[in-house]
Amino acid sequence: MLSTSHTSDYSKSTVMEKVDEHKLYTDLLYRYQYMCKFMNFDENDVKLIHASSKPLAPRVPLIVDAIYEKLFSFSSTKRIFYRERMKHDLHMDIGKETLESYDDDKPQGGMRKLSLKLYIMRLISKPYNGEMLVELDRMGNLHRTIKVELIHVQVLMAYIQDVIVGELFRYKKLGTREALNFDAESTARAFCKLLAIQNQFISRYYEDPVSQCGHGPKQSWCTVL
Repeated sequence: MLSTSHTSDYSKSTVMEKVDEHKLYTDLLYRYQYMCKFMNFDENDVKLIHASSKPLAPRVPLIVDAIYEKLFSFSSTKRIFYRERMKHDLHMDIGKETLESYDDDKPQGGMRKLSLKLYIMRLISKPYNGEMLVELDRMGNLHRTIKVELIHVQVLMAYIQDVIVGELFRYKKLGTREALNFDAESTARAFCKLLAIQNQFISRYYEDPVSQCGHGPKQSWCTVL
């Protein structure tokens, strides 16, 4: 696990920790560890996230379907998929297939859904080590590469968080012995912290480090794993 432990929620520290603010914009691992410390994201949170695989794993296909239904219910996000289809599908007849009529029932749509399923499964099953750090960073680079505006990615991450938290409490309400013993509240808090970290890995690709307190130079990110 790449993060560090914390003592208790809302604890008051008597010693100010010195932060190298330049490294926040030049050292990926340092930035991640800073976020973990600030948000108290630690091994206990990872254990809770991994334990959530019991209720979440069987529901991942439904979660992904809900996410894509939401994405296709707004022109601002649906057009991104339509644009990518136009770019890569040489046989697409734009005279017949408009933004309104376009659906994601195509091979590309299936691959995108599979990619999202695998991403969620990694979050709830894989170790939080250097490979996970690469995965979190890949999500940011992916959306910036295809020129998705930041506002759309951020509302997407907020919706994913809402769906996952909803699934945790849905499971809790099943009333079985296992469900009643499931700590939905603490697990929801762990996911909120994790997805906030993921959001930062995304938004960093849209930042100009020079504008962030003068730390830079521009696009000075380097991967330190």
